[in-house]
Amino acid sequence: MGRISRFFLSRLVWMVLLFSIQIGFIVSIVIWAAVTMEQYFFFMALSAIISLFIISSNEKLPYKLIWMFMLVIFPFFGSVFYLLFAHKKIGPVGRWWIGRVLSMIEEPEIALSEVNEENLMAKERRIADYIENVSGYRLSNGTRLTYFSSGEDFFPDLVREAERAERFIFIEYFIIGEGIWWDRILEILKRKAESGVDVRIIYDDLGCINSLPKRYGRMLKRYGIKAIAFNKVRFHINPRLNFRDHRKIFSIDGNICYTGGLNLSDEYANDVVRFGYWKDNAIKLEGMGVWNLTRMFLINWDSLSGKADDFSLFVPRVPYESDGYVQPFGDGPIDSETIAEDVYIQLIGSAEKYLYIVTPYLIPDDAVMNALKVAAKGGIDVRIITPRVPDKKSVFEVTRSNYMELLEAGVRIFEFVPGFIHEKTFIVDGHMCCIGTVNIDYRSLYLHYELSVMIYSSSVIRDVELDYRRTLSFSEEITAQKMRRISPWRRMLRAFFRIFSPAL
Repeated sequence: MGRISRFFLSRLVWMVLLFSIQIGFIVSIVIWAAVTMEQYFFFMALSAIISLFIISSNEKLPYKLIWMFMLVIFPFFGSVFYLLFAHKKIGPVGRWWIGRVLSMIEEPEIALSEVNEENLMAKERRIADYIENVSGYRLSNGTRLTYFSSGEDFFPDLVREAERAERFIFIEYFIIGEGIWWDRILEILKRKAESGVDVRIIYDDLGCINSLPKRYGRMLKRYGIKAIAFNKVRFHINPRLNFRDHRKIFSIDGNICYTGGLNLSDEYANDVVRFGYWKDNAIKLEGMGVWNLTRMFLINWDSLSGKADDFSLFVPRVPYESDGYVQPFGDGPIDSETIAEDVYIQLIGSAEKYLYIVTPYLIPDDAVMNALKVAAKGGIDVRIITPRVPDKKSVFEVTRSNYMELLEAGVRIFEFVPGFIHEKTFIVDGHMCCIGTVNIDYRSLYLHYELSVMIYSSSVIRDVELDYRRTLSFSEEITAQKMRRISPWRRMLRAFFRIFSPAL
């Protein structure tokens, strides 16, 4: 089958086609219904009521603006679209799923060794306390950390450790792609499952829509591997399609876990080239800090499967010497807390000398934007690296539309020239670091299930910072003078995309 044939037969193409037909049908019906005076006033009244509801809601300003824009420009079907797509708090399988997740989160914490926080600075302790109080994910020491600055280094290490698994392997990824590395990993998983190792996989169905065959979970189950497709794609209009599992977890025996920006696909190791050189990172945890990530996986697994595991069977058994503290934590759309964004804002506000950021998408809301500007105006050396080569052109234009405001405040922005950079990293004064899956955009901060790893006063932060400085040497600084030379048409295009940035 040729490449063009595969493209037109893919699930993604059919999903887009069917969604377009359904939306067109809804628009036609609403326009037809609004031709009479009574129905016209009905839709206008409905739009007015919804507008009042949006204005008085506790939602973030960008979310309010996009729906107010829809209601003003398209008063007839804007209200219908709001009723169909704006249910931001509905999880993958409805309210039952939300209740199930919340009940799992509220289960008693497994008793682990107490952490001596005396060596934490006050600003570090404040962030650590916030994360624990809001999410329940505790601070840990007794954890060895290894940083990987590329997929080329990450995948061989992961394969070696997976070969040593004795009790269980838990995998939760946004993208899993058939190819060199996943085929090697799958062969290990098949052998481990056959020997009695508990192997479980959660993969996001939309994230894998073009990288895995349909009903891939059934095939995995034939190998003895337990598998769940997160939020299966339905070929009908469904507001839950917005909620994706963007996390990356590879937990081995509860003693080792990998996470970061890297997905399990060949392009992340540059064995397949799509957008130039793919720059990404990952971190390996060994010891007590693994528990937060294993627990995160178990909460999701038990919520989706409807079963209840004995969490005590999966706690870490091997403590390690460590020179700092680690605190993995999760975030998602099922509650009113924006944990990842709040941590980012606290990190920005904690900087005393410098703040280094890497993000593939720079689409901050007002709170993050203002925090970055205040830090730069206060004399903090704020530097942000973004990609020169985009993976999504519309998102890339929105990212660049935010440059000027930040540059004028004193933020320095660099674009990674060789290709696409997918890391999500914050470094503060060489004392704190955050690595994970959370982009600086609306989807990551409000709609996706995400995770991050906070690192405090650890020597591994030096490795992360060295990688940042190396990356700067391959990046070009963007200046305000360069941005002023942009054509008026491109500025208009970016302004248009920026309006719809929460939906991109």
